[in-house]
Amino acid sequence: MKPKILRTYNSVWKVEKVLYGIQDIPLPIPLTYRQIGFFAGGLILVWFLNKFPPLSLIDLGLIEYVFLPGLIAWFFTKQLLDGKAPHRFFLGVIRYHLSPHLYNRYKEVSITKKSYKFASPVSYRQLSYHERGEADEYRISD
Repeated sequence: MKPKILRTYNSVWKVEKVLYGIQDIPLPIPLTYRQIGFFAGGLILVWFLNKFPPLSLIDLGLIEYVFLPGLIAWFFTKQLLDGKAPHRFFLGVIRYHLSPHLYNRYKEVSITKKSYKFASPVSYRQLSYHERGEADEYRISD
């Protein structure tokens, strides 16, 4: 078993419960409750999608009800996307796309539809071009 590097002690106290067998029947591999939950969620998802094509056209019970939920459970418990669990990553992507994208100091900014009206006179400098066609600001005075 490969030693795990601990940066903090938080993960020491978070011990996942593992199921080694049901009644007196041992399981081929130990499963965590999280893996069992994702397998059950994948099973419900496949059962629901089996009502609509193209999954309704496939009649392979072992692949539909064992392999696909097992693949879903493996992906959501063993893989990391951008350093996060996949379900947290997908929720973050959805939250990002639904956010207004206008923030100032991490607070939402409302857009006003009113046009700006200046109370004082606004001054500006008008640039003039001479014989060489350069602006005044780049010209060295003679």
